[in-house]
Amino acid sequence: MTDEKKAIRKNLSRQAIYEITHCRAVYIMAFIVPLIIMLAIYIMRGIYPFGDSVYLRSDMYHQYAPFFSNLWDKIRNGGSLQYSWDIGMGSNFLALYGYYLSSPINWFIALFPKKNLLEIMDYIIMIKIALSSFTFTYYLCKHRGKISITAAIFGLFYALSGFTTAYSWNIMWLDSVVLLPLIVLGLERLVKEHKGLLYTITLGLAILSNYYIAIMICISMVIYFFVLIISENLGNKKNYMKSIFCFIGYSLLAGGVASVLLLPEMAALQYTASSDFSFPKVMTRYFSFFAMFKRHLINVDVHLGLEHHPNIYCGVASFVLVPLFVMSKKISKKEKITKMIALFIFLTAFNMNIPNFIWHGFHFPNSLPCRQSFIYVFLILEICYEAAVNIRDYSEKQLAGSMWGVLLFLMYIGNSLGDKDIDFRSIYLSGIFIVIYVLFFFFIKKWKQYTSYFLVAIFAIAIVEVTMNTEKTGYGTTVRSAYLKDYEGVSTVINDVEKNDTSFYRIHKYKGYRSKNDATWNNFHSTSTFSSTAYAGLTSFYGSLGLEHSTNAYALNGATPLIYSILNVKYLLTNEHMPDNDIFTYYSGNDGEFLYKNEYALPLAYMVPGDIDENLLYTVETNPFNVQNNFIYHATGIDNVMTPISYDENGTKVTITPDKNMFVYVYVQNKNIETIYGYINSDSYNFTGVNHGRTLDIGYVEAGSTISLTPSDSEKGSLRPLVYAVDEDKFKEAMTKLSAGGLNVTSYSDTRITGTITADKSGLMFTSIPYDKSWTVYVDGTPVSTQKVGDAFLAVELSAGTHTIEMKFTAGNYKAGLVISIISFIIIGSLVFFRIKFKTEITEENAIETMIYKINSKNKKTDKKQESEETEQ
Repeated sequence: MTDEKKAIRKNLSRQAIYEITHCRAVYIMAFIVPLIIMLAIYIMRGIYPFGDSVYLRSDMYHQYAPFFSNLWDKIRNGGSLQYSWDIGMGSNFLALYGYYLSSPINWFIALFPKKNLLEIMDYIIMIKIALSSFTFTYYLCKHRGKISITAAIFGLFYALSGFTTAYSWNIMWLDSVVLLPLIVLGLERLVKEHKGLLYTITLGLAILSNYYIAIMICISMVIYFFVLIISENLGNKKNYMKSIFCFIGYSLLAGGVASVLLLPEMAALQYTASSDFSFPKVMTRYFSFFAMFKRHLINVDVHLGLEHHPNIYCGVASFVLVPLFVMSKKISKKEKITKMIALFIFLTAFNMNIPNFIWHGFHFPNSLPCRQSFIYVFLILEICYEAAVNIRDYSEKQLAGSMWGVLLFLMYIGNSLGDKDIDFRSIYLSGIFIVIYVLFFFFIKKWKQYTSYFLVAIFAIAIVEVTMNTEKTGYGTTVRSAYLKDYEGVSTVINDVEKNDTSFYRIHKYKGYRSKNDATWNNFHSTSTFSSTAYAGLTSFYGSLGLEHSTNAYALNGATPLIYSILNVKYLLTNEHMPDNDIFTYYSGNDGEFLYKNEYALPLAYMVPGDIDENLLYTVETNPFNVQNNFIYHATGIDNVMTPISYDENGTKVTITPDKNMFVYVYVQNKNIETIYGYINSDSYNFTGVNHGRTLDIGYVEAGSTISLTPSDSEKGSLRPLVYAVDEDKFKEAMTKLSAGGLNVTSYSDTRITGTITADKSGLMFTSIPYDKSWTVYVDGTPVSTQKVGDAFLAVELSAGTHTIEMKFTAGNYKAGLVISIISFIIIGSLVFFRIKFKTEITEENAIETMIYKINSKNKKTDKKQESEETEQ
């Protein structure tokens, strides 16, 4: 082969590589590469179908999977999105939907069998990660006006950043990560060209998909708007004012689009713990700025705790590229200064309490710190990209100086922080990758004709880097078969009882429960929940009864037969047989799951005296058994249903010997004790979380049995126990009396209940429905006012006699939000129509004039001239 032919072939090869790395195939690579990396991680982790594991971490295990199940059930069976009986005694589902489930992608889960929800969620996560790489790559290419594989490299770093590795199990947050690049691209078009459709549509979609993370996006858009206004040369004052008005108008329009969820969410939040607001009075710092920089290193463990460390890894090349950005002569001083200030604002928010409080919607996050860090990652990668595309413009001295400066800085980090704070291997590995990247920067500068080859090599190195970091720091798994172990058994017994019992009732997962949302996962009416939208009043009332409760969770763990009955719990679901007794009788069983019927369960609503709320002790009494007795006494006149029994105490050990068969319960007043070891004769039990105020359910114990209780740590002192049993005769008498004035439910759905009730005398119809103003109650066809009982439950006044009752739920502000959203969509549709028809963007300034002019104008030449003038504006 002649030298000439070799040269031609070489040139053709270079040309082919160049075309591949600078065409639309880059977008495909941006999507496919992270998809393959994630698939490889799934295979290595043995995630189904490649093994018996699922990526089901933390709240995804306890909350998101059950909530997805409830959504699946509603989509498949035509349930309402406004309310669900399968969440915590009944819950505003629209509020929960807006926080956890409102991503449009989630509706596709209904196409698959419910039993496969766990893996479907895993692969939705994978797709969203790949999409975020695509959208960031698309943004960079449009931002620069040129397609290049360089953009795909940074898209990879964005998609597999420390934020994603740490928080990708928060599946509802990932939509915001996907949409952020498009929102910023839309904002840039709005500022530079006064075209706001992309901005308002993508921001509106982000708010609809997850309003919580959208709060952080909105704050960041205000910051980035000022970056653009200051750094961009917009010409005259009129253009600046036009950009400001467009930003305000289109931002409000985006909020209007999401009003159908936003306004009901605002109404619902008043009932949750999130309604508490306490602005920090003193500014405090969490850690030094230098401590934050270590979070950029490769293979640094993700942080999910309360120490506030941000998860901001986004490729170690950022250590070099940020200084190069500052040194660039092609980038204006205004842009450099404003973007550095923006970075500083983010770092300050990571490091100081008041900015941190503001960024998280005027609340401190309960673990999972710095939830806005993906926006910081976006900004720093955009800065790095600006430096990377100008890499040939830097001198060798600048490149070498940046590299050596960074290496010295890494040495300083290692020496100052120590081995406890950071693994020295992360520092060395980061340094190695930095040296490799800088070497290729030198190659690009020296051999321009081989740039495409070098970029492909850098892409390959980036793939290695992010794969190593992702594999090392993220995607812990749980056993799929263990999560689904009780699925068939529970489903069978629930289906059996639903076929035979058409009344309204609740079921409690008594033994063998996995989480507080088991009922939501298996779709039966529940009494427990763990959710950010949990009713705060109900949480407090549960606590006063001696039940399990926390800031955003409550459960019937620790309940007595009295509590089960007054809260309409007709069945107990357990994976252990219960001792024979008169209250809970065996109903059915399948595959190790057994259902027991509460023979004395009360209906959903029943009559109590009108002054009962004035006499309840739930706010002042620390003995939960007194609170229970107090409720029943003022409801029926029957006292001491829960009676104290004797016990022996020897040091820290408590021994109870019942003199007859009875249900025994113990409340530990020493809140320093977390775990108690218990024995009933030779059978051992462990009670955990005792310090949270949960009653110990010893169960139904035969006469003469020996019950012993000992704290796991004897140094924490005596249990200071309250030991009580159920007086079964009084219990049965009280339940029979209340049941006689109960509501006979004739029909019910997610949002409507109808029935009849007979009141012997005037009083309150008490319901075990959580209080919410969104409920409207009709008595004999007339709407009546509702009130709270125990600051937790819905009740209405009734006169003596027989009444027809109808209760309807419509989420607060839903109708107003729906109207605003419809109007907003009409406005957007009109803007799109006029843009397509008249080839111009309609802004707040020219919308009305354009429409009138286009309709009435008869002069074609004048039409064209007017269109031209409007376009220039």
